[in-house]
Amino acid sequence: MGVSKSAIARVTGCEVKFRNFNTGGANYLPQRLAIIGQGTDGAAYPLTPFEVFDAESVGERFGFGSLLHLAALQLFPKTGTQATFPVTIYPVAMTGKASRATGALTVAGGTAGAAGNGTVVIGGVSVSVIVTKGETAEELARAVAEEINTVQEIPVTAGTPARVTGEDGASSYWNIPLLAKWSGDTGNEIRTVIDIETEGLSLASVAMEGGVGTPKITDALALFGDVWETFVLNTLGYESPALLDEYQAFAEERWSWQVQRPLLVAHGCTADYAARTAVSDARKRDHANFFVQSTGSAELPAVVGARGLLDILTTADSDPAQNYKGVFGGLMAGSRESQESYLMRNSSVSKGASTSVLSGTAAKISDTVTFWHPDNEGKVKSWRYVVDAVKLMNVVFNIRLINEADDVEGAPLIPDDAVSSHPTALRPKTFRTWYANMADDLADMAIIADAKFTKENMSVGIDSENPKRLDSKIPVKLSGNAEVISTDLYFGFYVGGASA
Repeated sequence: MGVSKSAIARVTGCEVKFRNFNTGGANYLPQRLAIIGQGTDGAAYPLTPFEVFDAESVGERFGFGSLLHLAALQLFPKTGTQATFPVTIYPVAMTGKASRATGALTVAGGTAGAAGNGTVVIGGVSVSVIVTKGETAEELARAVAEEINTVQEIPVTAGTPARVTGEDGASSYWNIPLLAKWSGDTGNEIRTVIDIETEGLSLASVAMEGGVGTPKITDALALFGDVWETFVLNTLGYESPALLDEYQAFAEERWSWQVQRPLLVAHGCTADYAARTAVSDARKRDHANFFVQSTGSAELPAVVGARGLLDILTTADSDPAQNYKGVFGGLMAGSRESQESYLMRNSSVSKGASTSVLSGTAAKISDTVTFWHPDNEGKVKSWRYVVDAVKLMNVVFNIRLINEADDVEGAPLIPDDAVSSHPTALRPKTFRTWYANMADDLADMAIIADAKFTKENMSVGIDSENPKRLDSKIPVKLSGNAEVISTDLYFGFYVGGASA
């Protein structure tokens, strides 16, 4: 209203107000990533949400070389594509009995017969090694240990090399002890790859082991509150059924009508078919958890998860109807021998485990699926594909935009055939129009298919017992994605006709 109704003196007035005349037009759900993880044992940090804009600040707060720092390096690399969606760390700390994983590098031999060079890659972080002619095993061991400790983002610290005598009492080698920078099971996932050419000296690795403990996540999840985090990256490992149960229960609650802020929980995975399907196949009705897969990679799983989610969330943010096909650029892929046949990947999907393939020398996202695969749903599983859950999130988001608009809250609600000049009174048919507009836009975005079906089968009406309640039912058919393409090619031969 412009001029007040109580005005009596001569006056003219024009009040300018914004009005949305496109109510029901659909919008993309803005994607957000929450990371749950711990810092290094030496870092002291508050257990409060931390918004991430660069990897350096994560290292300073939670410790350089921590899983949180390594994940942030994938989302905010120094060069290349960076996350354009909000990223928030919800930190946890180890409590109770826990220990750090330990391993070692060994240097054997007498002296180097020639100069050489190469790399030692620990947890996906590369360390340059230069060998000089005449260098002894002790000298090389000390040089390697010193170099490891100068690389800020490496997930281990190297101890002082020590000479170890072999069981025969005559042979010996130099041992470089390695200690994970954090306590817990995930330290056992740190793998070492050695690629060095030397003459007279040899380097080998002893696998990391002995890491024990998994932090509690309950308090971190409680900090989400009203923030709609659409994806969670779990950096704490997926071997604990209790941890997966807690994520599942939390995610299912986020889908409920009381919360209406659904999310999915990603776990980086490098395991082979048998190991990963052993986890997913035991959770047939879990549509919250899923693997970001890079089969056979020597990278830390949390790093694989972060790199895969960079592509997944970037795609979901700009084109939620599109399925995921990103390449794990800059990360070590598994060997060709470790890759899986189509039949194994097909079986993996049927058991709720994501897959990857090689694209040249890099790993590439193939099937991204949740653990959901109940026996009673037939071939088409309702919650199988992560992309379908993202589409459904977008539908929920747009229904909320309509139902929670300021013009809707508390407005008079009258029947369709009621006559009223009240400027904010709403009728069921008004909502039907808004929902129909939404369906048309969602179909145009390829998020749903068959908008006509939605419009013809939706129902909106005032409740028969409560005049202050509007009941709506909106059926939608989600669009599909090109995953399996079959073509029958027939061929024959041209046979020339008789000469004229």
